[in-house]
Amino acid sequence: MTRRDKEELLQGIITAGAKLFYRFSNADGKTWLMPARNMQVGMNLYQPSGKKGKLVKALFPILHNIPFVRSAIHAETLRCDLTDELVQMLCLLFHENNLEFSIFCGTPCVHQKITMQLSKGNRILGYCKLTDSDEIAMLFDSESKILSEFAKKGVTGIPECLFYGKLKNGINLFIQNTVKTGKSSVLHRWTSLHDDFLDILYRNTRKSLVFEDSDYYRTLIELKSHMDWLPEGIDRTSIIHIIDQLLARYQYQTVGFSAYHADFTPWNMFVENGKLFVFDWEYARLTYPPFLDHYHFFTQTAIFERHWQADEIIVFLQSSEANWVDKETYVFYLLDVIARFTVREKGNVTDDILRSMKIWNDLLIYLCR
Repeated sequence: MTRRDKEELLQGIITAGAKLFYRFSNADGKTWLMPARNMQVGMNLYQPSGKKGKLVKALFPILHNIPFVRSAIHAETLRCDLTDELVQMLCLLFHENNLEFSIFCGTPCVHQKITMQLSKGNRILGYCKLTDSDEIAMLFDSESKILSEFAKKGVTGIPECLFYGKLKNGINLFIQNTVKTGKSSVLHRWTSLHDDFLDILYRNTRKSLVFEDSDYYRTLIELKSHMDWLPEGIDRTSIIHIIDQLLARYQYQTVGFSAYHADFTPWNMFVENGKLFVFDWEYARLTYPPFLDHYHFFTQTAIFERHWQADEIIVFLQSSEANWVDKETYVFYLLDVIARFTVREKGNVTDDILRSMKIWNDLLIYLCR
């Protein structure tokens, strides 16, 4: 099937209807559809990191009836509803009628997908991810299996996959429940809740195996075989050298590896009733060096929320605040995140990913010099 663009995919799940929505986009090309009814709940899907976005999240649900306010954020009005097939499926899965929804059309990238939040009144019931890409559908399949495996191992604070499959028009769905409410909070700094979650994840998924049998080994080999996909300005020679050193050091060694979320960031988690709930496990791996998620949280919030460059992160690493950082573990992480985006984008690295890639590269070279 030829992959639809964002607009065609959106038209595959919504149809003309009576419900009033506002459609708006930001400078990064991200687009949202927010309902006029119970917008405060719908806007839980909108997770901005910048001051302007946070102001929109706080004020738009209150002031959306004012034309000037809509004009200020370039919000368009439309009336729509979900297709009958999708409505019937969602009502059956969530045991509710007259569901409400908001839509995020995804971050522009190779793996762009639509995410829909489902709610009823003040209750957020769950989320539905949609794509017509076979590659992304494979991620949905992997996520459904991983969540099932984690549940069997006693990992808590994660969603349950309620459905993975296709609509009649070929659009793939991944539908999950949630415990999120209007009182849920998002933590933008590291806390003991994060430590506790990763400790439990490590204990419940730890596995002893030969290094060459691990997911992490396969990641290093995949990166090494696609060095030509790295963008200009990335030190390929040093990266190959670092990989070869690790491969030699751990050759045939038995390691204690565990599960890795791979996108452990504030925008993929929230706190509800004093407990951390973590979602979006589509990039997760089962046999990785432990606790790499802490390094991802630190690095991505430094880049996207503090707007730090590599030299500012290095200054932090040289400070007493970085006493939790283990250099080798950070190197493990940086090789993984470079590999993931290099292979995912197949050499077409641009914009935010390119800027991040250069920071990851500079940090890697600093740590290994």
